[in-house]
Amino acid sequence: MYLRFEENPNCGFVDDRVFMERTEPQRVTAVLRTRQGKDLWCPVVALGPEFKTSEVYGRKVEDSGEGICWLVYGGLWGLRLKEPTCRDAWLLEDPHQWGEGFLLLPADGTDIQFG
Repeated sequence: MYLRFEENPNCGFVDDRVFMERTEPQRVTAVLRTRQGKDLWCPVVALGPEFKTSEVYGRKVEDSGEGICWLVYGGLWGLRLKEPTCRDAWLLEDPHQWGEGFLLLPADGTDIQFG
């Protein structure tokens, strides 16, 4: 699987990456992230040009640095996450939101909510 990114205001420049796929993709709605010392289930969307949102997917992959893990991905601009208490629309300027190119999460899948 080849992940391609565009330089963008959500997550800056991210190198394109190649992963060996191990499962079919599944839709992802939230991921467990640590924010200010607390584990939170954070909603996530994929971003594309013109800040267009779309679905996020996860699949098991083999990564040279991590071994077998879950790859969470989507969008040429990567992923956009927000704290679960944030009710604002998806915005670059919101301090309760942040961008990531993609995420590599543990193989057991306990850090991912599928939906």
